[in-house]
Amino acid sequence: MSHDKREHVRIPVEVAGEVEVAGEPVSVSTQNLSLGGVALVLEPALSEDRPVRISLFLTQDGIEDPDEEPFDVEGITRWVAQNDAGLHVVGVQFGPLNPSQRVQLERFLRLLES
Repeated sequence: MSHDKREHVRIPVEVAGEVEVAGEPVSVSTQNLSLGGVALVLEPALSEDRPVRISLFLTQDGIEDPDEEPFDVEGITRWVAQNDAGLHVVGVQFGPLNPSQRVQLERFLRLLES
């Protein structure tokens, strides 16, 4: 177990999604996900402490469930780094989750842990 002081356990998972940058949707993938936030991988850089709106397509083994709505959430960028492929990795802290968002995300994270 990690010794950092994070409130939520991060689970490594790659799912597709979109984030709005300058009014345009930009494709992203995730590096990890938790109840508190997500690490996004994308081409354009985002600045720290920037509000973002994210849509994640919560899939298991790359298969989308046609009955599952995208996970839409607002958050704040907290850190930005660059990976070995030259893409940007952006840590986003989710804003407060409403009850349906929390249920949707908890259900997906439980599937990943099983």
